Amino acid sequence: MSAVNVNLVSNATSSKAASSKVASSKAILGAALLGLALTGCGGGGGSSSGGDAGMTGNTQAGNSTNQIREGRFLDAAVSNARYVTLTPDGKVSMSGFTAEDGSFFFRDGETVSFFIGDILLGKAAAAGIVTPSALVDGANSSDALPNMLRFLQTLDTDADPYNGIQISSLVHEHSTNLKVDFDRLKGDFEVQSALTGLLAMATNSPTMPTVFAALDHFRTTMLNAYDSNSGETVLNLVGTKWRSTFSSEACGDTSVELTHTFNKLGHFTTGYHDLKQRDDGSCKGSSLAVLMALYENDDMFSCANGCSLTDLNRTVRINGPEAHDATIVHAPGTSTITIIHQYDDGREVLETMKKV
Repeated sequence: MSAVNVNLVSNATSSKAASSKVASSKAILGAALLGLALTGCGGGGGSSSGGDAGMTGNTQAGNSTNQIREGRFLDAAVSNARYVTLTPDGKVSMSGFTAEDGSFFFRDGETVSFFIGDILLGKAAAAGIVTPSALVDGANSSDALPNMLRFLQTLDTDADPYNGIQISSLVHEHSTNLKVDFDRLKGDFEVQSALTGLLAMATNSPTMPTVFAALDHFRTTMLNAYDSNSGETVLNLVGTKWRSTFSSEACGDTSVELTHTFNKLGHFTTGYHDLKQRDDGSCKGSSLAVLMALYENDDMFSCANGCSLTDLNRTVRINGPEAHDATIVHAPGTSTITIIHQYDDGREVLETMKKV
């Protein structure tokens, strides 16, 4: 038997009101069509190309041990995003547009890349759930994740990401031959001509949400997407070291750093624990110190020996050096923890922790 090309057609422009049962039926129908195609010998079917034509899957005859699986692209469900999966040796396996529930198709061991038009969002290991955090996990900029979250949430057709993020055909059309660099500091990211031009032409809301609003929405998505009541460990911090970058809307591209070390004794932090704006408008690091907390007394990471999804997506009260609320955001399987520090005087500071 020769290789078979299977064309599974999906409706890339489905509305948010479509039933989730339709998406599930498509997945079942697609798998059934693939099974029928694999029983035949000789030629193959057509393949989709461009536009909203649907999904193309290529498989070798007799490849029954590597079945097609379904994943979801989530910052809420992102529908009508273009995707391509690659085999370990770099061959295209699946391509198409995500369904209303954010679903896409892949095989074990593949990577998946997501696009808006020709704008590459990023690539990650294909899995049951893929998030923007996974797509920027290796980025250099501490602003990469909020940059992508704000971008996707702004492109949503009805500007309400809480009911899902739908990418319109118009957005894809205006994103042809464009490139947006998400691995930039917030100030540089916002002024890219490709980004500003796209938002002006193809969206109803050219003003992006704040960093904090975008991250809080993402935190809600994580809690809804996974079984937050299972208590299952998603991250063990003991024996790890993390480097944090503090930034804020008020301070622009000015940032300071802090190191977190988690060992058997407790949680050690070394460096600046805050970023403040001075009266003259300039910014500087604050609360330079070396601090240590026993895990049972640690406001944020008392879970260090085995943190659950809920432990790493919640709001806690920090007692010092300056009392404030801290909202933790983490996507399982990634090496980034984001913390929104909200002070009683109204200041908001973003801390991005990256594992080193």
